Amino acid sequence: MYPPTDFTLRPIKSVTEINAEIRERIETDFRFVRIRGQISNVKRPFSGHSYFILKDERSQLQAVLFKNQQRWLAQELRDGLEVVCDGRISVYEPRGQYQLIVDTVDFDGTGHLQILFEQLKQRLRSEGLFDSAGKLPVPDTIRKIAVITSPTGAAIHDFLSICRKRNSQTLIQILPVRVQGKEAAQEICKAIDSAHALHPDVIVLCRGGGSIEDLWCFNDEELARTIHRATIPIVTGIGHETDFTIADFCADLRCPTPTGAAELVIADPLIRIDRLEHLRARLILSIHRRLEACRIRLDSSSRLLSTFDDAFSSQTFKIDYLSSRLNRAVATMLDKEAGRFDDIQARIRRASPAHRIGSHQARLDYLSERLVSRCRQLLESKQNRFLRLAAILETLSPLKTLARGYSIVSVSGHSAHRKTVVTGADQVRIDDSVDIRLYRGELQCRVIGKRDGE
Repeated sequence: MYPPTDFTLRPIKSVTEINAEIRERIETDFRFVRIRGQISNVKRPFSGHSYFILKDERSQLQAVLFKNQQRWLAQELRDGLEVVCDGRISVYEPRGQYQLIVDTVDFDGTGHLQILFEQLKQRLRSEGLFDSAGKLPVPDTIRKIAVITSPTGAAIHDFLSICRKRNSQTLIQILPVRVQGKEAAQEICKAIDSAHALHPDVIVLCRGGGSIEDLWCFNDEELARTIHRATIPIVTGIGHETDFTIADFCADLRCPTPTGAAELVIADPLIRIDRLEHLRARLILSIHRRLEACRIRLDSSSRLLSTFDDAFSSQTFKIDYLSSRLNRAVATMLDKEAGRFDDIQARIRRASPAHRIGSHQARLDYLSERLVSRCRQLLESKQNRFLRLAAILETLSPLKTLARGYSIVSVSGHSAHRKTVVTGADQVRIDDSVDIRLYRGELQCRVIGKRDGE
């Protein structure tokens, strides 16, 4: 085919202009949408907004929930949750990327992976794999560590960085494994068995953060049983502080991050030296105080023994006299206080608030039941009124009338942007252009004839 000889060049638009037009078209066509999917890769930057991916088996969609809408959430967004999101599709013009602007989130479940995680967790807990009684203590002095992780990941770099900063002489042996994918769990199990042959003081299993899919190899049942039967203490540092895996529950000690695991098992020589100096100073001070107390007691005893004979001979009769007076005074005082005690006890029994407390408690229970009942009635009344108004609104909807075959005829007025609804044939003339609004779409027609009617 030959190109047409009479054609007009299309106007050239900038990237910003075309993105703006695309945004306007998308936001018009997808203003109100409800989308079901599974949440993944939730991120919350300093702005406070929540960015995440909404996905199903074959596709995914970028989504954002702004900070001011998060107060209406029934629970916190996290990876693996099945949800239904209400919102609109928009375009982020600087990147030319479309995304879902979420208004509300209906939590529809916990996701397939989360369900599998909870089922395995409950089963292993019932078998006793998480019991603290079976966990091995981490030794205070650690000279040799076996680290099981990816040799190229950020976790091993953080681990070795802590070791360098503390100038530690601890021997670290790295057992490289994959920490993501189908074969990762089996490699980690083999690495734990191999680590026992190295006879380390502790085994560290670590990995950087990621989504539930990225960390799924640490939720493997075989790996959980391998950790449980290990005879060397195993410390885990997997993901971020909020990430929990089955391996964490089975391990002898769980650290929130790989860095936290390194700080735990790698001793800081400066801290140990400071602590030893502090304990040494406390010990010396305690010895000095004990010796000083013994010296004072020895001097006091020596002075007492030197004057004991004179004091005994001159004060014997006086002590006997004062002792008899003291006994009589104590007996009189005890009788007086016993009577006073009995009087106070009787007054307390008469003024006991127990029955008043019981009365107030009964009234409080009654008012609480009334409050709950009233709130329930109020909620039911509001819900019924809402349903009635919704039904009335749907009945009065113009679209409902159009769906039964009716249409709305309008003609342009004096202004190009203003239209007048036609209710009689006298409002139009022959050859006038009219717009007919149907239930689906509009028709542009021209008047070729008319019949006046009552």
